[in-house]
Amino acid sequence: MTTHGLLKENNRGSSDRPHNTYTFVVTRRFLQLLPGRDHEAAALAALIEGPFQLPSHSDIHTDGRPASEAVVLLEGLACQYRLLDSARRQMVGFITPGDFCDFGFLSNSPVRQRVMTLGPATIGRIDLAQLGSLSNSLPNIILAGMRAASIQHAAAQELIVSLGTRDAQQRLAHLLCEIYTRLSDVGCVEADGKFDFALTQSELGEALGLSNVHVNRTIQQLRKQNLIAMSRSKVTMLNFAGLAKIASFSPAYLRVH
Repeated sequence: MTTHGLLKENNRGSSDRPHNTYTFVVTRRFLQLLPGRDHEAAALAALIEGPFQLPSHSDIHTDGRPASEAVVLLEGLACQYRLLDSARRQMVGFITPGDFCDFGFLSNSPVRQRVMTLGPATIGRIDLAQLGSLSNSLPNIILAGMRAASIQHAAAQELIVSLGTRDAQQRLAHLLCEIYTRLSDVGCVEADGKFDFALTQSELGEALGLSNVHVNRTIQQLRKQNLIAMSRSKVTMLNFAGLAKIASFSPAYLRVH
């Protein structure tokens, strides 16, 4: 399913967040990449068109398509994935609110990967001509994009490490710690530690190289240790330190140094 024909502008939906909430997410993410650059953050946020709502499992990007706009995830969770000739799919990374969905705009190159929503999501779009004009006067905006791309690359490397060296508990614990940290950074975790996590057990298995049975067993193990609570499309972080210890998780790869 692609975004064509599915984008719905959200003006005053009764259950939807106000536009200034989305602006907050984008601004907060930008300021993590370039601390103290409030003016640039506000200027970038002002370029965003939308918000636009997408159903679950909609393609935001397909590989090889010329980049005509920059797309920012405003709410929900998305994944980068590869589709093999056999129609098998492999997730290769995750996108959280405030993130660009692809970085082709940095080099004026085609989209390099497919990006799909996991659960209902909201996106914003930035016209590349306007972004180019803004970056000419505020070049730090491109620097922020380069830093974001570097962090996204580092997160993809961690997923490879999980597939190659971590056991099942460590793989799941590491992914949960990462998503929790990224969401917390942009204010998308509730006071009780609850956050949106729209992956099904089958999708978790795909991302982590585990069978559905193994995923279910691993979730139950983490629950029994009172590390997490999990319900449909929601996770509550009960003991982040304990989960991070299992995974040997450090957020350093998600930070600008």
